[in-house]
Amino acid sequence: MREKRHRQAALLRLVRERAVANQRQLVRTLRQLGFAATQASVSRDLRELGLVKVDGVYRPLPRLGSGRAVPASADPLSQLITAVEPVGANLIVVRTRVGAASTVAVELDRRQCPEIAGTIAGDDTIFVAVRSRSAQGRAVALLQRVATAG
Repeated sequence: MREKRHRQAALLRLVRERAVANQRQLVRTLRQLGFAATQASVSRDLRELGLVKVDGVYRPLPRLGSGRAVPASADPLSQLITAVEPVGANLIVVRTRVGAASTVAVELDRRQCPEIAGTIAGDDTIFVAVRSRSAQGRAVALLQRVATAG
């Protein structure tokens, strides 16, 4: 466990100090620093540390899963959501910056919004399943407020 904490601290320093475009660069640099790193371990570390790829490089964002309600004006998701579109009666398509869909979907799931049944994320697109047409309207309004709060 100690190794993991040190590796994650080194990973955070790396992305703060230089532009890193891919996990292969991170694995190579961490190995040069003496850490046992694989693509899988780096991928988990990125997720656990809340690092996301924005504009082609990994960047730290404010902690998303603090468990507290976040005022829309300070919501870190506003930096990641680019569009929200209702589709049919029980689906919302959310567009994000490239590479950020998984981070946004995890945060939406953590917030346990009663209107949202679940999410499926790709690279820059999320399908949000809602419980009803009226739930869809409330969820779209919420997501649009969050998206424009930046």
